Amino acid sequence: MSTMATLVLIQQMITRYALPIILTLGNIGNLFTIAIYSQKKQRGHSCAIYLIAISCFSLIGSNWAIVPTVYALDHFDLVSNSLVLCRIRGYMIHTCSMSFRYTLILFCADRYAFCSRRVFIRALSRPQIARRSVGILILVWCILSIHLLIFESIENRRCGVYGIYGQIFGYYVAICTGLIPIMSMTCFGLLLRRNLNQLHLQIQPLSGLNRLNRRDISFVQLALTEIIVYMICTVMYPAVTIYSQATSSMNSSKSAEQKQIESFINFLAMSLLLYLNYNTTFYVHLIISKAFRRRFRDFIMTLIRKVTNQTEVYQQNSVVITSNVRQQQKKSS
Repeated sequence: MSTMATLVLIQQMITRYALPIILTLGNIGNLFTIAIYSQKKQRGHSCAIYLIAISCFSLIGSNWAIVPTVYALDHFDLVSNSLVLCRIRGYMIHTCSMSFRYTLILFCADRYAFCSRRVFIRALSRPQIARRSVGILILVWCILSIHLLIFESIENRRCGVYGIYGQIFGYYVAICTGLIPIMSMTCFGLLLRRNLNQLHLQIQPLSGLNRLNRRDISFVQLALTEIIVYMICTVMYPAVTIYSQATSSMNSSKSAEQKQIESFINFLAMSLLLYLNYNTTFYVHLIISKAFRRRFRDFIMTLIRKVTNQTEVYQQNSVVITSNVRQQQKKSS
């Protein structure tokens, strides 16, 4: 089997089997995150607000991105044959993905502020600030993403960005997706570690040595880990985007094998790794945080008890109704 055929087969296998698994597990994880942090005793924390927002953006963006891609394998490709759907899908994915990235930056900034020794900086780590920040962020990216509703197009039965707009878009994505988020997260990560060192803290909770409880420690762990995960999953994306747009005018001189290799690399960098990034927050938190595992276990047990109680109530009502019906039948007879 040739290199081209192998790469095509691998990409199809990933799209057919890996992406649905990523989407399913991601949806489950994001829904659990939303449910856990929407509880009354959890949603008053600023980090809970950021994590709920991150999960919502992941949920919406991932489904808009993956479902049409997988569906097009064996069915009519709606996105590549409808300019309206093409632009709406591009707008939704871009808005959600950018909101996801910059909410993650806000989450890291919140942890830096909370661990600061300066009172006026710590005051920024509040639920009110978190709600306003997320609201403003959504509004900003809903406006800044409007250009996709106007300029995204379909060429050679493929929905995408082309021409001069595509080249400009490539540099814009490299800056807004790669440069700014990575530099911001790195900066806040280093500042957070410095604050922890100044407070003589360790990432692992040590009773009596700090003013942070287990929940705060788990949020700090998650922020630092998410910075690493984001860099791993995103580091290729800006470079691949710039290269694709910069060499788009040279496609006629490229061999078929070179085009297929570039297409496969684009798929890995701009689809698979990004979708992994959007759908791993819950599982990263579950792995690194004992406190979150306990909250998740408590949530599941509470859910089971509610279902069990409702089932018992339903069975009791059924028995009462059956008994009443029999008594009425006896009286009538």
